Amino acid sequence: MTTAFLIFFALVVEYIYDPVSNMKDTLVIDSAFLKFKDYIKSYKLDKLYTYIIFPIVIVLLFIIIDYFLYHYIHSFFSFLLGLVSLLYCLKPNEYNQKLENLKFSIENNINVDESERFNYILFVEKNTGLTSIINNAFYNSVRTIFSVLFVFLLLGPSGCLAYIILDNYLHSKKIKIDQKSKKFIKLLVSFIDYLPVRITAFTFAVVANFELCLNKWKSIKDHKEFYNSNINLINSVGLASYKESNDNQEDAIIEMIAYIQLMVSRSLLAWLSLIAFLIIGGFFI
Repeated sequence: MTTAFLIFFALVVEYIYDPVSNMKDTLVIDSAFLKFKDYIKSYKLDKLYTYIIFPIVIVLLFIIIDYFLYHYIHSFFSFLLGLVSLLYCLKPNEYNQKLENLKFSIENNINVDESERFNYILFVEKNTGLTSIINNAFYNSVRTIFSVLFVFLLLGPSGCLAYIILDNYLHSKKIKIDQKSKKFIKLLVSFIDYLPVRITAFTFAVVANFELCLNKWKSIKDHKEFYNSNINLINSVGLASYKESNDNQEDAIIEMIAYIQLMVSRSLLAWLSLIAFLIIGGFFI
């Protein structure tokens, strides 16, 4: 039941204690990586090896600390460590809040939030305005919520940290990576996202118009790049059952954002229902 309690408490704290979102800045990861990079620069490793070794080191350190806490101090502290890690990686409330901020900006005719954190949560490769942010919102829900849950179920809190580090390489403005390394990391992340993207796309179909979503899924042609294929699939299926009901462009955009929030919330409930079923069935401890 440890898995269930960790997810339950992480979501409760996430939604009840709103200031916790301010504690999820990537500053810790960025600073730790830069120190790690300086520490091993004497070994003259290839840049890609540096990027890959760092999350592995973090996972190993986490496992050692967790083992020590569980066996030599008290299991409660091991649970607390896992809770803090999951809470740091999982961002459903912050994701929803950024969409609320976007709606507020449109309703009040003010500039869209251009803060680093906003761009990190609602990331777009090529920002061409509101359209690009909204069109990529479903994939951002995967990388901030659903993939984190999936990796947590498979590898535990340490796996979540490793995933967030890889995700941070691609979306952080403070860590600059070369194109060769970025291409490999994108491939690695796309493999991790493969199942979460398809499970989430299926839940989108279940909680919305199943036939429209399924037809859209079948009509999507595989992209040459695996990473972009995942993005195209989840965004297309997510928007498949949306029907614009307002002639006013501003109101239509607000309605679309509200639709995205509803779809993501319902899908999260579907994920939690599936997780509860698997836990009751004995798949997870």
